[in-house]
Amino acid sequence: MRHQRTVFLGERIIQGDEIGPDEFFDMETFRRCAAQWGGPEQVLILRNAIVSDGALEEKLEYLLINRAQIVALGLGGMSVGGFEGLKP
Repeated sequence: MRHQRTVFLGERIIQGDEIGPDEFFDMETFRRCAAQWGGPEQVLILRNAIVSDGALEEKLEYLLINRAQIVALGLGGMSVGGFEGLKP
């Protein structure tokens, strides 16, 4: 089951599709991360991840993130509001 995720890691904003370990192509890498990070539930796998750091943006096919490092986790996309008051 895939979900669009927005993750905040310090100054970086990461967006991508969360996938399960069964959809990830490299089980050995997943197992190593799970062993280092305290178990499989600590590994967040994002497919087609976009990492934004200010004006810079990087695209990655897959990204594994330690959930303990996440500052916030969001479902869906981000939007900007508050400009209605600027209309003439």
